[in-house]
Amino acid sequence: MIVHGRFLQHLVEFIAILHLSIQGHFLCNAVCMESEAEALLQFKGGLNDLTNRLSSWERGEDCCQWNGVGCNTSTGHVISLDLFCANSLHKLQGHLSSSLLELPYLSSLNLSGNDFMQSQVPSFLGTMRSLKHLDLSNANFKGNLPKETLGNLSHLESLNLSGNDYSLQVNNLKWLRGLSSLKTLDLSGVVLGSSTANDWFLDISMLLSLVTLRLSGCQLHKLPPSSEVNFDSLITLDLSFNYFGDTIPDWLFENCHNLQHLNLSHNHFRGPIPDSVGRLMSLVTLDLSNNQLIGSIPSTLGNGHTQNPLLKELHLSNNQLNGSLDGSLERSLGQLSQLVVLKLAWNKLEGNITSAHLANFNNLKVLDLSFNSIRMNRFEQKEKRITLHVSKNWIPPFQLETIGLGFCELGPQFPMWIQTQKNFSYVDISDAGIFDIVPDWFWDFSPTIEYMNLSSNELRGCEHDFSQKFKLETLDLSNNNFSCPLPRLPPNLRTLNLATNSFHGNISRVCEMLGVNNSLGFLDLSSNKLSGNIPNCWSYGGNMIILNLGKNTFSGPIPDSLGSLTSLHILSMQENNLYGKIPDSLKNLQVVTILDLGGNRLSGPIPYWIGGEMHILKSLILRNNYFEENIPITLCMLKSLKILDLSGNKLTGAIPPCVFEAMATEESLNDFSYMEYQTIKGSLSMYQFRSSPWFLNALDLSSNLLTEEIPLQITELVVLVALNLSRNQLVGSIPYGIGEMRYLEFLDFSRNHLSCVIPSSMLRLHFLSALNLSYNNLSGKIPHGFQFDTFDVSSYEGNPDLCGNPLIQECSTNISFEDMHCIDSEGSNNRERENDEHEDNVGTNAFYISMVIGFITGFWVFWGSLFLITPWRYAYFRFLSSTHDWIYCCRINR
Repeated sequence: MIVHGRFLQHLVEFIAILHLSIQGHFLCNAVCMESEAEALLQFKGGLNDLTNRLSSWERGEDCCQWNGVGCNTSTGHVISLDLFCANSLHKLQGHLSSSLLELPYLSSLNLSGNDFMQSQVPSFLGTMRSLKHLDLSNANFKGNLPKETLGNLSHLESLNLSGNDYSLQVNNLKWLRGLSSLKTLDLSGVVLGSSTANDWFLDISMLLSLVTLRLSGCQLHKLPPSSEVNFDSLITLDLSFNYFGDTIPDWLFENCHNLQHLNLSHNHFRGPIPDSVGRLMSLVTLDLSNNQLIGSIPSTLGNGHTQNPLLKELHLSNNQLNGSLDGSLERSLGQLSQLVVLKLAWNKLEGNITSAHLANFNNLKVLDLSFNSIRMNRFEQKEKRITLHVSKNWIPPFQLETIGLGFCELGPQFPMWIQTQKNFSYVDISDAGIFDIVPDWFWDFSPTIEYMNLSSNELRGCEHDFSQKFKLETLDLSNNNFSCPLPRLPPNLRTLNLATNSFHGNISRVCEMLGVNNSLGFLDLSSNKLSGNIPNCWSYGGNMIILNLGKNTFSGPIPDSLGSLTSLHILSMQENNLYGKIPDSLKNLQVVTILDLGGNRLSGPIPYWIGGEMHILKSLILRNNYFEENIPITLCMLKSLKILDLSGNKLTGAIPPCVFEAMATEESLNDFSYMEYQTIKGSLSMYQFRSSPWFLNALDLSSNLLTEEIPLQITELVVLVALNLSRNQLVGSIPYGIGEMRYLEFLDFSRNHLSCVIPSSMLRLHFLSALNLSYNNLSGKIPHGFQFDTFDVSSYEGNPDLCGNPLIQECSTNISFEDMHCIDSEGSNNRERENDEHEDNVGTNAFYISMVIGFITGFWVFWGSLFLITPWRYAYFRFLSSTHDWIYCCRINR
């Protein structure tokens, strides 16, 4: 009986296997339906396939074998179409064909990453009732999404409309109520219309199966103050990049018990982090970064019965959190033993961190505590920082991939514990108080390194060969004491900053890396001891945006190949020994906003083509060279010019009477980008601005051979902050309208041949903190009151006919004929002369401009940089800087 039973068992198994084999044979040979293949070909016909991604789609072939097509293996019906594109070069372009309706069993449609040419999401998709998964993300759709388009897809489980560049709009979300099977909803970047916060929350809460909700960047402005919705099913909630601007409501933490991933970053949230955050017992990722949160890190994140051992990622960077990390680490973070990512950068945290605080972080891979500080006294520069206080032989329990400790106190010795970290790709230990030689082992760092920032320490030694670090994209060794030739550089470098060291020799190593496919975009070698000719090797630098070779000892001419840097925005080569003319090849630089060639030995006329079509040039500095002839009137065509410094040259003739348009409108204030500001701020160090140097508009034509009168039109530069026309041969009077230049802080007309009285309108220059009218032929009484009571004798000396405070010479009651004429001219006569000269200048401008139009046509836009005052005035302005606080206090006390 036992044998018989076993025989029957084996027979049954054999039959089953035979059945499966036969079934499998037929399954493997199932082919797609002819009608569905034809529908797919019609769909292909509506697309432009530039890279032949759909080359397998051929008539007569089994469509189940076509690229991106999935079929039911038993019936041959098309059930999925996945044309996701991860590479922008391979995008399909065109429009969605309604032939998709001929695929009645299609349950999954993924067209993400393609280009549908700003077309609307077609309404016929709403009739494809078999769809369970629909992904139209990053596909360049546009327009309003009608509720009838998708609201009928009751079997839909996932819907992704994200990444369409804020071009898709939805007036309300009531249509979601028909998607009863929906588990994943991603509307990131879709502009949600006029619905109130309660409306869209209530509509979404009707989706009882929803697990993932992403509404990042939907231009939402308000969260309900209390929860009237049930989000208990949610595991992932992303509300980042909106504009809530209020405190984080407690209900987000109290009524979302199953949340594992919560992202509320970039929302302008204010106030403290609610203690109720500790109630999210299943939380794995919490991102509250880039808000305006204050207070300390809640202890409920990890203490007592509410501790959350599951939390792996904590992002709190870019807030205003304060307090000592000593207590926070011990009470809260120290309990979070599963942390993989800890980001607390850019807050106001401080305190000592010891090895004991970090003992439980065995899984940590990302540690970013950078740029935390508290100003101890608003009158002092000293700040409290985070200090990492560990022994020289400390061996961390973790292996970091990201080391973010910029502006933390790590020194004075180089942190030896970094030697134990074998896999880091990112290291920032900038401004960390390290006064040491970089050990040799550090240069043999992980081959996976991508980002290295050791800047603003006192590091010494010579660098290793970087040429084999193929993944290194950012290298910043600036503001240290490195003294050696340039190191060999990696081929994929995007950012190289070696400024303010003592690197010496030539820069041939830069040429070695500028191959055909180089990606270098930022190169700063300024303030070193580099020498020799600047090599003519820039032909392949088309990706470069910023080039700074200033403050070295380069010699020779400017190389022609610099004209190949057609993406360049900032070019700075100041304070070298360059000579010759500015090469015409530089006219190919069409997007330069800052050009600084000051402090060299360049000669010849200033090229006319610097004007012309150079509509985005903001700063042009050619000071302290040997430029000759007249100031080109074409410079008046630079519509964005903010800073013009031509001082210390041999320029002759009259100051062009035209107006530099950008300096004449308040609309141009605060128009420098952060990077441009970083470039110019070093030139402003001799000044103490009452207003922010971000607002700087400056004109310096000093120390030239300019003649004739100061153009009356110069008073139209109403947002000018600094004006220097000193050390020329100017004649005539100070324009009466100068009082309209109300932003002026620095004014220097000294050492000219100016005559007549000081206009009383200058009393309206309330920001004026530095004035020099010395060594002219001015006469009459010095204006009295306001800021004029703060200027001393040095502002007026060398004018024998001036009188009144602060000069010793008292004003006589007998006024000479010349003084009376000047006083009258200050009023009506001066204004009549302005009208006459304005008419003459209009004709002159038209003549000059018409003369040069033909010359400048076809030339490209050009150059820019920042404002630098000439060296002869350094001592003078240092004196002003030292007395500025006294002057300011006197003015306040008045």
